[in-house]
Amino acid sequence: MSTIKVTNLSGRGGASPNLPDGANVTGVLTATSFVGSGANLTGLANTDFINAEQLTVVGVVTAGTGNIGNVNLTKSAAGAGATVGSFTGVTTYYGDGSGLTGVGETVAPWHYNPNVNAPKAPVTTGIGLTFNKKIASGSGTATLKIVNAGAAGTTIQSWGVSSATYNVTQFTLGALVSNLTVNETYQVDIPAGYVVDSNETSYVGTAWTFTAQPAAGLLFTWGYDNDGMLGKNTSNNNVSSPTQIPGTIWSTNSFFGSDGGAKFMTATKTDGTLWVWGSKDYGALAQPSPGHISSPIQIGTDTNWAQSSFGQFFGTVVKTNGTLWSWGKNEIGQLGDNSAVHKSSPVQVGSDTTWKEVYAGDKSTGAIKTDGTLWVWGNNEFGMLSAGLAGDAHRSSPVQIPGTTWRNITFGNKGATLATKTDGTLWGWGRNNYGQLGLNSRTEYSSPIQIPGTTWSAAINMGNYLSIATKTDGTLWSWGYGGAGQLGHNLPYNSHKSSPTQIPGTAWSTLQGSVASSSYAPKAIRTDGTLWVWGHNQYGELGLSQPEGTQYSSPVQVPGTQWSRVRNLNNAAMALQLDETP
Repeated sequence: MSTIKVTNLSGRGGASPNLPDGANVTGVLTATSFVGSGANLTGLANTDFINAEQLTVVGVVTAGTGNIGNVNLTKSAAGAGATVGSFTGVTTYYGDGSGLTGVGETVAPWHYNPNVNAPKAPVTTGIGLTFNKKIASGSGTATLKIVNAGAAGTTIQSWGVSSATYNVTQFTLGALVSNLTVNETYQVDIPAGYVVDSNETSYVGTAWTFTAQPAAGLLFTWGYDNDGMLGKNTSNNNVSSPTQIPGTIWSTNSFFGSDGGAKFMTATKTDGTLWVWGSKDYGALAQPSPGHISSPIQIGTDTNWAQSSFGQFFGTVVKTNGTLWSWGKNEIGQLGDNSAVHKSSPVQVGSDTTWKEVYAGDKSTGAIKTDGTLWVWGNNEFGMLSAGLAGDAHRSSPVQIPGTTWRNITFGNKGATLATKTDGTLWGWGRNNYGQLGLNSRTEYSSPIQIPGTTWSAAINMGNYLSIATKTDGTLWSWGYGGAGQLGHNLPYNSHKSSPTQIPGTAWSTLQGSVASSSYAPKAIRTDGTLWVWGHNQYGELGLSQPEGTQYSSPVQVPGTQWSRVRNLNNAAMALQLDETP
């Protein structure tokens, strides 16, 4: 026969006209639909132009061209993949796309982080790309550089492919070894071949720039309100849940240093102003007015304060010009101005202009310079300054600890010190009566001793006898004193640890200031912006709206999201929720 025209066609009958099983039809066949795989059909019905909102293909289909909104390709039961010819105008597809050729093969970025269309990015930004297809690691080294006079200059960090995280269509470069600098311009350089697809087709590479701006947000405090230190225009009115301090431009650069005995708070705003509140004792508030201050008040009129930290009754700040300033209590030289005289207004520490970050402890201070050197001064009880000094030989001006790759430092209130280097190593020295140095002993050391591991992040903190830190893989570790469940391991009370022990979970933030130790109420932030607390709750310092005295031996979530930084101080806490709109 030459031609059969039917409405429906079935190989097993049921159509009109009916065909016997195994019928062999030759010539031209016109049909509006058929039942069966159609694997052996040829002619117009198999090659015609296809125009559909969504096409699901099972088995083997050969098509010349098509214009389709969505394509869903499904393997047949026998495992044969759908074979598709040339399609144009496809906006999305399902599957890994490994068999696609042509323009769809290009490994092209969809989204940049930081966004190339937003010239400024928060200093807390992550760095990575999202691609149009499934990707894998290639070879080479990605870099982050400081832009000088419009050209990419000094490389401040580099990542081999093993240091990046790949997740289907996106990759993220590893954590920054140090915080970005506000108002500094950076260039991200992703070389050709750093990213490839499953067929080893390489991405051609890219480079883009952005300027770091302060990560601004909402500031909350809770816990013990002695002398108005919660900043809520009250005094001796304890609060058991986070309560906001007015304003929406508070900076993350207020969360440097150790936690514990402070009786006042300092905070910087994204406009470069510096604010204080709480106890005025020893000139801690740098204000001429008498009495304690229960709501934020600005120090001076300067707008170039970059980063602040505070100890028990003293504050210290780095300016944008690299100078270092301090004020307040100074009985053992913690101000670093080569005296033991209290100061009621900021005084400059030396004349150097290369200070990068400063970290205040209870009565000790440490600071990092731009060349990676570490300097300490103040209380040297139990050798916590590690400066070649005898125990209790305090220093009233900066003295260097050997090395040029230091990243940060934190002081325990009772004589212990921890610090990290840019290579991911963690070092401890000083008092060790509860194993707070993490060295699997209770031996004291007057010089840095390395704690095992090379993947420690910038998130480290010490309380009285308790240490807490994260690793670059997002795991959280604690050690030292466990008298009230503050190790977070769901252990019986008074279960102390002399070496790092992991707290469950792998998504803890590695950002500096994302953990807070204290003696009794540790806190830590996860990468999803949730805040978790555990330990003792004598003054509501856990922020859980629970009765005072409630204790938890494992992490419990504080309501809210987008938490970015947290600090403990004298049975109180302050934390920042981010608003990162460029």
